[in-house]
Amino acid sequence: MSHHIVFLDHEGIAPSVRVPPISFPHSWQSYGYTAPEQVVARLQGATIALTCSVPLREEQLRQLPDLQMISLALTGTDIVDTDYCQRRGITVTNVPAYASNTVAEHVIATIYELFRRPACYHQLMRRVHRQETAAKNIYFDYRVRDVAGKTLGIIGSGPIAQRLGELASKMGMEVVYDDRNGARCGFGFVSRTALLEMSDVVSVNVPLTPETDNMIGRAELARMKRDAVIINTARGGIINEAALIEALQQGKIGGAAIDVVVNEPLAADDPLFALVDLPNFILTPHMAWSSEDAMQTLISGSVDNIHRFVEGERLKASPLAS
Repeated sequence: MSHHIVFLDHEGIAPSVRVPPISFPHSWQSYGYTAPEQVVARLQGATIALTCSVPLREEQLRQLPDLQMISLALTGTDIVDTDYCQRRGITVTNVPAYASNTVAEHVIATIYELFRRPACYHQLMRRVHRQETAAKNIYFDYRVRDVAGKTLGIIGSGPIAQRLGELASKMGMEVVYDDRNGARCGFGFVSRTALLEMSDVVSVNVPLTPETDNMIGRAELARMKRDAVIINTARGGIINEAALIEALQQGKIGGAAIDVVVNEPLAADDPLFALVDLPNFILTPHMAWSSEDAMQTLISGSVDNIHRFVEGERLKASPLAS
């Protein structure tokens, strides 16, 4: 048979990334972006949907009787009603480990920025050049700390968490992992309470689930050292944003780097923008995953999943290790 493949949001992949050729009989339709109200119309007659970030919910899927497969060009599966797909026999696949290195490198970059402050001092030099601030022989405007010797606490133990731990160890950091309420044991695993209390950097690397929703709130942030920083490259909602805003504004923690938020894309009036001028806060638009290398791996893996499905392999989305 000939499959009809619809790529719902090719704008989620950089122009430099090449979509591999499809080797079986098919028709192909690609859209830059698909709004929720456009999903059903655009997927009418489609047997395979490819999506980077467009959600596919039960109320939409019920109206798509021809759909056989959803190939997710991302790590998670939370944008699809997988329970309904399982009941209906719709195959759902993802590419779980494509960004393990690039997200880990992003975390490392933000650690260095929060501790070493090169961008802050670059902006200071711009102000000196514009004569907005006086030139001095030595500047102590921003605190500078070494990264080597600090403790990194990683909440998570999947591919990204493991790669992050590997890189951090090579930088001279002590690395500890959350023991998942005692489910993980052995050297390097500590209770979440101990992790929060002992870490100079806390990195969140778990999927968003009912168990991890608002996992880091006011009480957890209060357990951190006053000069410790927290980094979230996982999913918005794992850190309670109101609690984080309060902690930073009141100086209860040393800093934060946030790449994921509850409401994406971030609106101009989002409360998090109250922090955007703080030198110890980094806000990026969910781009930790988006190196060209990772995106090529992602789209190649997504198309490979489609080929494997058409060839008759029994596939399912890979669960995210946490």
